[in-house]
Amino acid sequence: MKITKLILAAYLLTSMAACDTDKNIAMYGEDSGAIQIEAAINTAFTRSNPGAAGDQQKQFNEGDEIQLSCEDGYLSYVLSEGKWIPTDNYYLRWGAEPVTYSAFYPVVSGASTANFTLPTNQQRLENLAKADYMTCTVENATDDGSRILRLGMNRKMAKVIMTLADVGGQAKVQGVKIGSYQGYTNGEVVSGTSLISPFITVPEGGKAGQDGCTYTAIVAPGKAGTTATFVSLNYLGEDLVLPGIPELKSGKCYEFTLKVEGSIITISEPIVSPWDSGTLSGGDVEELQLAAYYVKEQPAGNATGMDWDNAMGVDALRNLLQTNGNSDISNANAVKLDGKKIYVAAGSYEMAKENSGVKIEYSGYSKQVEITIEGGYDPSSTGTDLTKRDISKYTTAFVRNTSSGASATSNSLLVLGNQINIIFDGCTFNGQYELSDAGSVRAVFVAAGGGDATLQLNNCVIKNFNRGSDGGTDGGAAVKVSKGRVLLNQVEMVSNKATGRGGAITTTAANSFLFMNNCLLHENYAPTAWGTAIHAGNGYVCMNNVTVLGTAATGGNSITVNGDAYFMLANTTIVGNSGNPNGVFRAGKNASLVVNSLFAKGAGNRTIYAGNITSGGYNVYQAADAGWGAVATDTDYSSQTLPAATLTDGVYQWTVTGVIDEFATRQAVINAVKSFDATVGQQFVDWVGEAGFGVDQRGATRNVNKMQAGAYDAGL
Repeated sequence: MKITKLILAAYLLTSMAACDTDKNIAMYGEDSGAIQIEAAINTAFTRSNPGAAGDQQKQFNEGDEIQLSCEDGYLSYVLSEGKWIPTDNYYLRWGAEPVTYSAFYPVVSGASTANFTLPTNQQRLENLAKADYMTCTVENATDDGSRILRLGMNRKMAKVIMTLADVGGQAKVQGVKIGSYQGYTNGEVVSGTSLISPFITVPEGGKAGQDGCTYTAIVAPGKAGTTATFVSLNYLGEDLVLPGIPELKSGKCYEFTLKVEGSIITISEPIVSPWDSGTLSGGDVEELQLAAYYVKEQPAGNATGMDWDNAMGVDALRNLLQTNGNSDISNANAVKLDGKKIYVAAGSYEMAKENSGVKIEYSGYSKQVEITIEGGYDPSSTGTDLTKRDISKYTTAFVRNTSSGASATSNSLLVLGNQINIIFDGCTFNGQYELSDAGSVRAVFVAAGGGDATLQLNNCVIKNFNRGSDGGTDGGAAVKVSKGRVLLNQVEMVSNKATGRGGAITTTAANSFLFMNNCLLHENYAPTAWGTAIHAGNGYVCMNNVTVLGTAATGGNSITVNGDAYFMLANTTIVGNSGNPNGVFRAGKNASLVVNSLFAKGAGNRTIYAGNITSGGYNVYQAADAGWGAVATDTDYSSQTLPAATLTDGVYQWTVTGVIDEFATRQAVINAVKSFDATVGQQFVDWVGEAGFGVDQRGATRNVNKMQAGAYDAGL
């Protein structure tokens, strides 16, 4: 059968004078007129032969595909049992006249002999293969009697290998990416650049991100680009960039030594050789560790989390954070996450699902795993763009599935175990309970056990959690601290409820630490027993610029902030409400200190419940127990009327109308905080920063020589 000028999408039809086709592929091996092809690579090393040597590197591998074309159409051949055979029901036959053929590899979407888009994910061998773009043209081909069309495939790409050297101590280089031009359009290298996630090898006995680790990328050649990024990485928590893509030529291998000194990336002059000289070294191979992870409500692209266009979804996020009972897997996850940031777009993310929250723990890992999770990004963000962030506009909410009890993680949305330091910035935690519900899920439980854990919340909200069915023995609907540190900066806790002992927060052990700065607690409930907002049974609780509003309660022991912990309250406001017969603040067994704080009775009738309290001076109080520890610089303000427990612009505001015995200076407050405890007091000052004692909860500057008591300062 002779066919002319007919192009079909899956196979090749050739010109009238040149060749025939047949529809029965079974005849291909029997037809003496069939065109048989042989393909070799004119430079060495192909996709899945990284460890091969010599001529073996020039060979294609089982399953490789090449697309062959002429002016009338195209056809793909696959290497099967050592022979190239057509992939469709058509094959080529030699004709009487010369025909020019073109071929390319790999056969991927959008590729041709003139066009190719370089894949940016090359962290696996199969991905590396898809970057190894090759073409071939055989002009005026005729049958020489062998029936074979010989294709000498020419590499259109270059190879870059970077080897780490002089990485100090236990430090690790992470998230290495290599810059490249984006590929070919109409046979020319395109000017735009991309960052390649390279193939990583670790030498025998070595460690990922340390000396001897190599990063291999296949890149598009081209002229030097002085401003384009050539290397990006993270070292000691800092993102670093080396600009300047050097001139690279196709078919060549460029080997660099890569060093990081402080905040500076340096590379050696390259060793340039034919591609066949550059092979991947042996050793255990480790997948690329991403520099950061990107999360959207719905997964996108390949869902790896490598950028917004390939963002992972909530299930992948849960799996990424969730501890694994297999220590090898747990340690591997620790390596993936340590020192990384996770960027999360606006949306609702079910972290407590199917009666299980997420436990984050890396017991046995060599160090604390440092993770930062940032919310508030525009869901329309693309690439690695982080400029579209507005936490007031784009709410990132980690939520409880409303049918979940999260019993598998100590009844908590999140549990922090050993070896974890995690920061949430610009996030909302929403339990999705009504106050009338008998709930069983809190937001976060910090329980480091035999290790250590730190939770830091910046610019976050915790709301609508409920521990209302626990019999009054397990409060802390927002946060419970057993062992570890909780650092709350600009955090609002609202509409949380426990049966008793901490409507919002509870601490239970001597080695629990709770630091709070610029925080607001209101509409939190524990109606039957101590601590409608906070119950600190043990440990250390330090506050600066914190406002706590009491809520109506029914229990005879109800009090707003209560416990036997070591309390330190500076520039803090606590306001009472009805049904709080024991007032707004009680510090029992362990020595506590209050300085420049306001204790207002509001709708209640009592503020300070006498306990083991030392005054650092400059406090303003109403209806306090006699003998609570007041000094000459404190002011009994019982004769004055102060507002009920209400908020204006997010803070309890009051106007000085009566005589204040003495106003504090910033330095006097700092000195008092340091005197609270030789270690913890100084740690708290260091965390807040001395400047933080000279502003109020809103961030408004105080008169540092005349500071108003409490978290609000009118600017006296």
